[in-house]
Amino acid sequence: MLIGGGVLPACSSGTDAADKPRVDTLSTLSPGAEATKGESDKDPSADPAVEAKRPQLRLDTSDEERARLGDAYNACLEAQGVPMATERAASAGAKQAPPVQGLGPEYDDEFDACLVKLPLQPPETAPDTNPQYADDFRAYVQCLQSRGMKVHVVPDTSVYPDGLTWTYDDDAGPESVEVPAQTEKECMMEAFDGKK
Repeated sequence: MLIGGGVLPACSSGTDAADKPRVDTLSTLSPGAEATKGESDKDPSADPAVEAKRPQLRLDTSDEERARLGDAYNACLEAQGVPMATERAASAGAKQAPPVQGLGPEYDDEFDACLVKLPLQPPETAPDTNPQYADDFRAYVQCLQSRGMKVHVVPDTSVYPDGLTWTYDDDAGPESVEVPAQTEKECMMEAFDGKK
């Protein structure tokens, strides 16, 4: 946040109650990609053996590697019979389509079958693997703000009970619809690299 060519742990865009774009979570692979069922890094019902086999992203994972891993996950979903957003992918020139948004529980088995291919986000970007997660996330948002993004931190319990995300400020204009990929990447590296 998923799964086309991407950058560092990026956040998927959604909309909040005021119809302003917002970031859902750091558990997605590329900016602007849609969150789909099964994309959380830590699914409480996941088999530990499956979790141990999932590819592990690093903060410095290249965009090409992220895209390759995301495409492999989406190809698995497609092979399992999950409906794919082929028209959207074709219009964006993507090699592999992501799943259609809003799929119901009837596809749970298919997503579970491909979970082993869903990359784990860098451990620095999760509160259960980074004791400084909250401070690092706030530093990440401060970096975005210092680069002109009108955003602020808000709680996000969709993946972790103590998770955080960001949303656009009330006075953010239409130009704030998307954080530039390079800004996202630079701020993630700066905030989460552990070299403070």
